Amino acid sequence: MYAQEILALKKKLSVAKFGGSLLDVEGKGFPKILKSIKELKTKNAVGPIAVYSAPMGCTDALIGIGESYARDNQVSLDPVFTVYDHIARIHVKGSLLKEAQAEIASYKKQTQATLGLVNKRFSGNVKAKVLTLGGELAMSTLAEYILKSNGVDSCSVSVQDWPIVTDDNFDDAAPNYELSRKRVATLIEPLEEGKVVSLAGFLGVTTDGLETVLGRGGSDLTAVFTSCLLKSRYQTETLLYKDVPVQSADPKVVKGQKTEHVAALTYNEAHKASMMGMKILQSPAIAMARRWLQPLKVVPIDDPEQYSVIQSETKGGEVVKCLTGKTGCAILSMNDEKSRSLEDSLRIWEKRNDFMDLGAETLETGERIRDFLFLDSDFLRKNEEKLKGFDENLKIEYGLGVVTLIGDRMKDSAGVASIAIGAISGINIKRGIFAPHTSQIIIVVEEKNVNATVAAIHLRKTEMNNSP
Repeated sequence: MYAQEILALKKKLSVAKFGGSLLDVEGKGFPKILKSIKELKTKNAVGPIAVYSAPMGCTDALIGIGESYARDNQVSLDPVFTVYDHIARIHVKGSLLKEAQAEIASYKKQTQATLGLVNKRFSGNVKAKVLTLGGELAMSTLAEYILKSNGVDSCSVSVQDWPIVTDDNFDDAAPNYELSRKRVATLIEPLEEGKVVSLAGFLGVTTDGLETVLGRGGSDLTAVFTSCLLKSRYQTETLLYKDVPVQSADPKVVKGQKTEHVAALTYNEAHKASMMGMKILQSPAIAMARRWLQPLKVVPIDDPEQYSVIQSETKGGEVVKCLTGKTGCAILSMNDEKSRSLEDSLRIWEKRNDFMDLGAETLETGERIRDFLFLDSDFLRKNEEKLKGFDENLKIEYGLGVVTLIGDRMKDSAGVASIAIGAISGINIKRGIFAPHTSQIIIVVEEKNVNATVAAIHLRKTEMNNSP
């Protein structure tokens, strides 16, 4: 009871992340973003903190430009920075427009100077700096001016004052709570002054001030970590705004079928769904939320009441909450003994967790072969020759996809797998990973059959949820 009383005394703070199609290059999503921020500001005593991704396509464009510089081919930054200028002209008003344009021009100049440091490789701190200067930092600064133009007192946070301190893994950095906690005044001071804080997603800094990035989709982690960082001071809630609600399947895949709103997922279910193709949020962000028991809300911006909660436990709920499909997978087969060193190398040194052991079998020749399912076949294509250093006779079957049934309650419900298999009798199943105790049933099919498999199984979802 005492803990609940303390919580009630804390001011409520929303940390709201905006990304994806909401940040389109035409700036059409900004009126919705502005409306959401104003509603949160009215509802709570402080904030919100608004976390921004780069506009759609800008990160990929910056990667392409950086890789061109690595090949000594200097490509213009104009396609990226004209996006910011275009959005500014639409949404920034009066004298603030010139100020915003001057700030964006400064980011362009800094990005250009950093590209000049690229030497044969586009990686490390230089890459992190290019991606964030030309992406999230420029976007969050522009958002600050858009808010000011609409009567919302706002500020952005400079790299020099950056509150998220990370390790030195520049491409996929992990935030450090204790080191970051020493910098929270950067966030608390403007919040207590009544300002909305516009915060760049994706960005971290090392203890000595070098820029890092938080991995692909890292703006999710920015929002979650910031919520956890301020949890001792405020009653924080993490809101991840999307253009559509979390549904039982992709409506574009199960055309003609009624999809259901998924009201609640456990951290485990959300992690499995995201890993297997459902773009809910970044896996490290889910892990961070689970560690701090920070509930997350995935909020459709057009219908905020249709949000989905991600938390440690959900009461009741369906046996199969959602189905997801993923293409671009492959199965690697190799000598069992040699597979151990490959697995250790990938998990420990490469820090990859996007593959799973399918087990081993003994051939008639007596050789034991172990199979691995990889969720990213492009990684195998790019590194096939290196991988053959572990086993020159390894084989890779490309052109595969996975369909996954997600639900913690499957472990207590018999018959789900048999119903799913019965629904796709006309589709060739390459592998089946029937492990309901892990909250997922995975069916491997040819890539071309992924959508048809999802649609056929989703048609039997009611039957699966009524299984004993």
